[in-house]
Amino acid sequence: MIKNLSAQEPIEIILQLGVVVLSFVFGLIISKGLKKALHFKSKINQSIFHKTQFSFFFFSLVVQGVAALILTFALGSSPHLLLLVIYLQMGFTFTSLLKGCFQSSAIRVIGGIIIWTAIALQVFDFLEPFLSYLQSVSFQVGSIRITLLGLIKALLSTVFLIYGANAFSNYISKRLNQKKHLQRSMQLLVSKIVKTLLIICSVFFGFSLLGIDLSVFSIFAGALGVGVAFSLQNIFSNYFSGFIILMDRSIKPGDVISLDGGKICGIVNKLQARYISIRTREGKEHLIPNQMVITNKLENWSYSDPSIRMEIRFKVSYDSDISLTGELLVAIAKETARVKKDPAPYVRFSALIDNAVELKLRVWVEDPENGTSGIQSDIVFEAWKAFKKHKIQVPYPPREIHTKSS
Repeated sequence: MIKNLSAQEPIEIILQLGVVVLSFVFGLIISKGLKKALHFKSKINQSIFHKTQFSFFFFSLVVQGVAALILTFALGSSPHLLLLVIYLQMGFTFTSLLKGCFQSSAIRVIGGIIIWTAIALQVFDFLEPFLSYLQSVSFQVGSIRITLLGLIKALLSTVFLIYGANAFSNYISKRLNQKKHLQRSMQLLVSKIVKTLLIICSVFFGFSLLGIDLSVFSIFAGALGVGVAFSLQNIFSNYFSGFIILMDRSIKPGDVISLDGGKICGIVNKLQARYISIRTREGKEHLIPNQMVITNKLENWSYSDPSIRMEIRFKVSYDSDISLTGELLVAIAKETARVKKDPAPYVRFSALIDNAVELKLRVWVEDPENGTSGIQSDIVFEAWKAFKKHKIQVPYPPREIHTKSS
């Protein structure tokens, strides 16, 4: 292409330069207008139109492409200078697109190298010989002939498709998060299914580019499946258990659950493919395998009703006014923050023991995810002050002392 520039007439070169300048002016006007039009739409303010100069390069390229077609018919020959600018413009357009779509610097660098290498080879008329050489280098895998060009195309296509699948699934997840009528577990289920299917399709597409007949996988899929099932049965069990948890909606992010006999108690932070994350009030984060959640007994405090009932035990001496004690405890509970008024707190006289009467104060808490120990602490502290004020005695534990005479 470079060597053909000298064969063009000066008037043709001037005409093509004029088209290039006009295309840049047009691209700049459209780019500024588009950015201003999208400025008030906060959802797309961070799109590729604002992160990069993609719109400028793209619309300039469109004008140049249309002009190249017109000049080809008008001049009867290819406008080589304009075509050179078009190839360079394509490089800037695709690199801007990479910069806007991918956050990974490795993808940007590798993609940029591939794009500019291909453009340089095309400009200097080395692209077709280079592709022919890659096509000629091949190796045999069984009855399948795989060329170096096909392998490169398959690898690059698969990598970019997987990244695209991740980006699209993240977009779907964000859109689902805006649907308030959908439960969080269903949002996660849909996004995970979409992501899994897209990645599988990307891998199969890469195999098809290599010329591999996908039906051959059915030959050894059974044997491979048996071997993988034995070696990775726990991983697959956790993976499918995660889908079961999402489908039956027994656990959702934000639920308060208790596992292992109450040793692990906290808020469900994340539902992942292999495990669920539970964050306790102490700030510890427990990663529980999904299989353990499915097969073991657990308590979900928020399954049908987020409210839970707390029970606080008190012991007072027989000499105290038991009726007054019950009234004081109910009054204290009603004044305690986060305790529900309906159902109202109440007291039960549960037992007569050796040196005391045992009472149980029962209250309902509407937000157990914020903890219950603080409520119990407030009630016990206020009860201690009330007992002291009204001469209600808390019995000391009985002690027997035996003396032996020498």
